[in-house]
Amino acid sequence: MDCQEALELLQDFLKEELTAANQARVASHLAACRHCLTHEQFERNFLAALERAARGACCPDAVAARIRQALRSDLPG
Repeated sequence: MDCQEALELLQDFLKEELTAANQARVASHLAACRHCLTHEQFERNFLAALERAARGACCPDAVAARIRQALRSDLPG
């Protein structure tokens, strides 16, 4: 695996959404490549910060109602 492929798969790797084989390939590349490991660490920290910031946040009732209405209007019949 080269750096381009590893970086293209990085988000899915961090969310553990790759096949076991691809998860292992990316992990192996990260273990050997300091450049990509730096990107992985940044992305992991960024995602963790987003999760912390969103904790406890909820969608306002008016927004949720608009979303439900939009979804209903897209249903056939």
